[in-house]
Amino acid sequence: MSENTLEKLIATLKSEAIEAADNEAVNIVESAHAQAKKIIKEAEAKREELLSGAEKEAQATLIKGEGALKQAARDLTVSVRNDLLKLLKTVLEKEVEAKFTPKLMEQAITNTIENVGSGVTLTLSINAETELAKTVQKQLQAMDNLDSIITDPSLLKGFSITKTDQGWSYQISPNAVAELLNAHLSPKWVNLLKNDLDT
Repeated sequence: MSENTLEKLIATLKSEAIEAADNEAVNIVESAHAQAKKIIKEAEAKREELLSGAEKEAQATLIKGEGALKQAARDLTVSVRNDLLKLLKTVLEKEVEAKFTPKLMEQAITNTIENVGSGVTLTLSINAETELAKTVQKQLQAMDNLDSIITDPSLLKGFSITKTDQGWSYQISPNAVAELLNAHLSPKWVNLLKNDLDT
């Protein structure tokens, strides 16, 4: 083989090797681009999935927080309303106690006994007996409707009317009157408070 042929053969081999290397390089670059696109696409899909999950979790947390705030507001409203009702009941009890004077008791006792009829026993608290004027006691004793007047140490203030032949008894005291008034007024107070809190 001649030197010229040998050089041609070497040049051809070099050329083929360079071309093969170039083709391989192009294939590697194309494969790398395809792999990079695939990785980017997967990363974008994962990012969208994570963002969607985070958004759903944030929305769920927001809904739970709003629910907790609404429940706390309802609880506070109920607590304030109950506190106000207790305060109103206390004020009512004090007002009734202040208005429950001996003069009022005299009128209540005489009116009740006149309306009930005969066969009545009047039970007075020890305080009421001393508070009522002697003239009222004499007036009551003079009534035909009244069987007897007795005192009861367990009755703190007020009086009790008992119709012995019919077997019933009613106690009239500041506490009993306040309880009746409170039972009647509480629903009205609740409605007023609801209207005030709703506005």
